Amino acid sequence: MQKKETTFIILILGVLGCPTVGAGQINTYSINDTVTEASGPFTLNVDGDLSNDCTFEIFPLSGSSTAARVVSLWDSYVMDASTFGYPDALNCGDLVTGPYTSGNAVLGTDVGGGGSFTGAGLKFLGLKMDVGSESYRGWVSLEVAASNDTIILHEVGYSTAPNYEITAGQMSDESDAPLCGFIYTVGTQYEIEVAAPTTGNGLPLMAPVFISTFAGDVILAEDSCFAGPCTHLVSNAMGADTIITCIDYLVYGATMCVMDTPTCCVTQAWDEESQSWQIAETASGIAVEPAHDVVLYPVPTSGQLNIRGQFDDLRIFDVFGRLVLTAGRASVVDVSGLTAGDYFVEITSSTGRWTEKIQVVR
Repeated sequence: MQKKETTFIILILGVLGCPTVGAGQINTYSINDTVTEASGPFTLNVDGDLSNDCTFEIFPLSGSSTAARVVSLWDSYVMDASTFGYPDALNCGDLVTGPYTSGNAVLGTDVGGGGSFTGAGLKFLGLKMDVGSESYRGWVSLEVAASNDTIILHEVGYSTAPNYEITAGQMSDESDAPLCGFIYTVGTQYEIEVAAPTTGNGLPLMAPVFISTFAGDVILAEDSCFAGPCTHLVSNAMGADTIITCIDYLVYGATMCVMDTPTCCVTQAWDEESQSWQIAETASGIAVEPAHDVVLYPVPTSGQLNIRGQFDDLRIFDVFGRLVLTAGRASVVDVSGLTAGDYFVEITSSTGRWTEKIQVVR
């Protein structure tokens, strides 16, 4: 059976929407500040201790010329392999390894065209912060305008462990392959809705990007769904009794620059007795949750949502991930106060936690 194979090599930075949550020995956070001569300097305490680490500023030169500078403070340094005080403009994934300099360093200047950050787009400044006999490495993502009169500061990352190797843009020290979670199917044998896990719900940091469903060699449906959730409608006009659904993910692994892209495939069979789709096997060998016995109805709904089955907790989120209702163990939920649109019901039971999509109509 031939399936659509997708290979992703994607460079995604936090400023483009990647989550900026640190994990393990790496902490990250957003700055999102712009430095100009008019705004004055911006001083950064990278690791939140008692001392500031560096100051970014636009320094006036003769006439209308300017220089974009970084000034190292206390026992902090910037990565600089030059002999002219021009720090290295690192690419995402480059090792923050030194050598380092202190004091004033020029990111970009009108004089002689010096500085490796000038007009280069988003780059990374490597950092080293000494505390006693130990060193902590980090990075700042930033842009310097071609006119050298503006510095745009984006994000910061640093190691919480001394003498820990770090790369520019690194967001996490976790690189374990993620679990697939689950894929589930509802509907009749001929009209099917297939859904896959969203980011969250106890899953690793990831975003589903492509979902496809097959019957034998025939593609029944395929959809892109970057940023999730991944749900699509499948027309099984042939009445095939076995379907295979595959989903590709971007998973935020050891760096935020290059993503892993695992694929999970699930085979489901139509059960005549229960008139439902049941998971038959996992084609990829990745563990998949069993089918759940909690049913939501009616869907769509305009007033109340009924829940049949055993569960421990139920919450409803809007499409932006905001919690809009908490229902606990209630078997009937009043959704008449919600605006019309799509919502996601998070259900927690003894068999796990999963999400169902519903629609509220008026």
